[in-house]
Amino acid sequence: MGTRMLWRTGVAAVALAAVAESAMACSDRANETLAGAAAASTTIVVPDVARDSTTTPAPASPRAPGQQPGPTDGPWNRDLWVAHSGDGLSFGEGTPFVERAGVPCVIRDSAGRLVAVFQWFPFDDADAFDQVAVAFSEDAGTTWSSPARVTVTGLPDDLMRPFDPTLVQLDDGRYRLYFTSNGRTGDGRPAIYSAVSNDGVAYTFEPGARFAPAAGTVDASVVRFGDAWHLFSHTMEANTGRGFHAVSSDGLAFDALPMVDAGSGRQWIGNAVVQGATLRYYGSGRDGVWSAVSADGSAWTPDAGWRLVGGDPSAVVLADGEVMLVYVGPVRDDAGPNPFRSPPP
Repeated sequence: MGTRMLWRTGVAAVALAAVAESAMACSDRANETLAGAAAASTTIVVPDVARDSTTTPAPASPRAPGQQPGPTDGPWNRDLWVAHSGDGLSFGEGTPFVERAGVPCVIRDSAGRLVAVFQWFPFDDADAFDQVAVAFSEDAGTTWSSPARVTVTGLPDDLMRPFDPTLVQLDDGRYRLYFTSNGRTGDGRPAIYSAVSNDGVAYTFEPGARFAPAAGTVDASVVRFGDAWHLFSHTMEANTGRGFHAVSSDGLAFDALPMVDAGSGRQWIGNAVVQGATLRYYGSGRDGVWSAVSADGSAWTPDAGWRLVGGDPSAVVLADGEVMLVYVGPVRDDAGPNPFRSPPP
């Protein structure tokens, strides 16, 4: 990114916020990745996800996190976790989902299949390290396919590889991947771009930027709500509560609206999902995952409490109404340096 990875900015001052910072799985690393031997990988999609839909009181704000991890706290040192809720507010205990991954987005497509995209950091595949990957579930998230690296053909030579993915399905059945990229020249400020696919794996770049505010933006969420596509994204400022908001009739040309505001201590790093007649956003904050509701995408009311300890969440409503939340978990016990670059970041 123009400001380099968010997990290396002021957000890194708090350990929990560092979870959200893995969302910025991010731009400058692509040019710095070197070939080299890597440790054996345990990157898998964990089957037989535990379920707990019990509706319990919303959790209180978690205790302050411990000491910030050291400089090896890169996004490859965190896993994706998954938790379930009957009401979208109180979630059961989280369980591991995908090892060494971040920046998730999960949707349920028109066939009822779950499709998850995320930034992937497998230690046994240098070509896939820090690339967007996808996994599929045909049984409501109980079991998943192994991750597959997403490809984007037609990406201009002056753009960095895609990162910070978010996914939607179009009316014609195709998938559109929105992602962040930096220009390789000029000021290098990040913006939001898109690509389309018939199968959710192989994408074709769509010319131009979808959303490119002058100050730069990362980690967009895009959702169809009512008659419009709504885009929300991070302002590059930590925990101000403010985020970008733009709307589009076709999902390509977005018009900026006044910023949205969820209150201090929160940031618009996460994803929005339609829940009935309401739009709910799950985002990252100083105390964990927060949520807020809106009837129009512009005015937001934060839900009381915090959903769980984690960051950069994405929720999907299952066929039975249960809400599944995928999020970035804590630093792994075996956290270490990037295996494909020397010296470590």
